[in-house]
Amino acid sequence: MKRKMLLFALVLPAILSQNIQAQTSSRLTAQSDWVNNGIIFTPVDSSYFNYSSGRGGDLTHTLKYDNATKWVYVDSSTGYENFNNYIQTFDANNNITSITYQYWDGSEWVLSTKTLYTYNSSNQVTTMTMQTWGGSSFVPVSQDAYSYNAAGKMYLDIYGVWDALTLIFDMTSQKTYIYDPTNTYVVNETDETYVSGSPVYTNKYDYNYTSGQLINVITSTWNGSAWIGNNMITYSYDGSGNILNRLYQLWDALAGTFDNDSLNIYSYAGGTMPQTNIVQTWNDSGSGSWNNIMEYVYSYNGSNQLTQAVGTAWNVVGIFEHASGDPMSSYYYSSYTSGVSSVKNISNNGGTANIYPVPTQNMLHIDLTWNVAQTATITIYDMQGSVVRQWDAPSGTQYNSAIPVNGFADGNYFVQVNGEQGQIVKQFVVTH
Repeated sequence: MKRKMLLFALVLPAILSQNIQAQTSSRLTAQSDWVNNGIIFTPVDSSYFNYSSGRGGDLTHTLKYDNATKWVYVDSSTGYENFNNYIQTFDANNNITSITYQYWDGSEWVLSTKTLYTYNSSNQVTTMTMQTWGGSSFVPVSQDAYSYNAAGKMYLDIYGVWDALTLIFDMTSQKTYIYDPTNTYVVNETDETYVSGSPVYTNKYDYNYTSGQLINVITSTWNGSAWIGNNMITYSYDGSGNILNRLYQLWDALAGTFDNDSLNIYSYAGGTMPQTNIVQTWNDSGSGSWNNIMEYVYSYNGSNQLTQAVGTAWNVVGIFEHASGDPMSSYYYSSYTSGVSSVKNISNNGGTANIYPVPTQNMLHIDLTWNVAQTATITIYDMQGSVVRQWDAPSGTQYNSAIPVNGFADGNYFVQVNGEQGQIVKQFVVTH
């Protein structure tokens, strides 16, 4: 099923989706990614999520932000530069109705794509339409149309490509879902491609369960006359229902068996969220053996939300030790009062802001230009989402200010400008 609810490639343990917790009043506000250079972890990128007052989301719940901005790290003298920006709008039921993607061309944000969503009376997605910026307006590209059974379960996803001549979406592929007798679990997904107007099998996925636990997923490919095995994922669990192992195997057509390929081994510390994930690959030499590749260590806050994921490579000495290329991701949260927000949806930033120097030591300059005269509230946050400083800017189209930061601790910060008709978010670095 083609969904674009989570828009950033966040570094997640694959197991998180198996242990989703109830929605909390803590929402993801920022993330930062790092990579080891062989000595220390160095910055890669950073993202900030801006919400209306009553919306939230985290790594296991849809991120219902108004604006999400990503920066990439250049070097110690330049700091972070703009990379991409997403803007979401919502309906009265708090459903996401559009997601607009922009990229930074070095001087301004440039429109790129837009995704539109429609819903039925049960707030289920009925269509997802992809558009691209044509220079003066958005042009349709493709559409997924979803259908549901009487139990409210999706059973059909038809994908079509826009035909500029006929002005309709031509069906090109579809996915069909079959559920168990209780309509609780998906037991089969079959993918088809349209050839001369008729659907032809391509792939299928068979899901097998024991006592409500997913035991394996078998993927097969259609060869024109029969289904041929492709791969299989097998899960094992502890007595609390936590996944202990995820085994990935590939089909060997000559031997008629599934051969080992990779293995994830998870450990827990009394909770439902994994503390470690050891990744291994299969070595066919001799009688075969599993070789360690990397260990991920996870940290969580009191709401069972991931706060840090650190990868450590296995070395030739036979221990896990940091090496060049090892990844690290950090996630930051803030509390909020959940509920449908009455704050006006933002569909356009409405202005620009220039902050300098970056990095800064003693003074941060903020030059703000609005397309339409308006008042604004300017807030500086640290990477934990805490307010460091906040003040109001008078009504106008231009605003300039110099803020002393000599009392700020070294690190990354965000400047968020909330105007009456627009929002702008910038990041800066303080180094003393």
